[in-house]
Amino acid sequence: MRATRILLLSLSAALSACAAKKPPPPQSLTLGESKLEYRDYSRVKGSLCDADPRRLGPELQKINEVLEQFVSKTEGASKPEATAEEVELLREGSKSLGPVVDAHGKNLAGLSGCGFKKQAPFPEIAQKGEPLVKQAKARLDEATTVLAAADKRLAETKWREESAAREATAKQTWCSGKVTVGSGDLYFARQEPDGKIRWNFCDGVAVEWSSGSEPAVIVPDSISKKDRKKIQDKRYLEAAKGYPAEEIDKLGAEKKPEAKE
Repeated sequence: MRATRILLLSLSAALSACAAKKPPPPQSLTLGESKLEYRDYSRVKGSLCDADPRRLGPELQKINEVLEQFVSKTEGASKPEATAEEVELLREGSKSLGPVVDAHGKNLAGLSGCGFKKQAPFPEIAQKGEPLVKQAKARLDEATTVLAAADKRLAETKWREESAAREATAKQTWCSGKVTVGSGDLYFARQEPDGKIRWNFCDGVAVEWSSGSEPAVIVPDSISKKDRKKIQDKRYLEAAKGYPAEEIDKLGAEKKPEAKE
């Protein structure tokens, strides 16, 4: 009877040990065009080294490939000429890739305790994967700052395109008749992100103002010396001063400016 009890206890312990080594369920991830499954084997002690090397190798290799693509394809996201695709991939990765990077880092570290650690392809996986984990973590750490700057650049680019279209419409509306040099007909004003303001007149004259300086009348070279005599600075400066501030075209303005005479 005692022997039977001992046998049952031994079987129970063995079954418990086997159950403890059952690998954690896979997690799914889609990043760009890549789809993969990953496991954090550290959640179940001993499950990494107890895994089938023939299945574990391709699983870890696939994660290496995804991290390599992420690091490579988001390298230019912080640059002024970054593409929308680079920025979007970084944004997507910042939301979903963190747990994968953490799990992969722990899995690679755990390989050193496995009996198959020197079998192909595990030495290559570890050698390639460890720097990729560091690079991916660094990329994710800077993502918030990079994305904020990228969004700002994209918003400014969009505003400049739309502002140019609004200026063209205003010019067509208010300068469609005969243009007389010196008339002081103002049709559009724009404020740059750095605060500089430029008021544009139908005859090509402009008034510019920057912080710390007085407004200045800018006369284009295309206006002849004869016609320059018709230009009275006071008229242009007063027109610029009287232009409604809320209708100056600027980045982030809630109300789109309307052309004014």
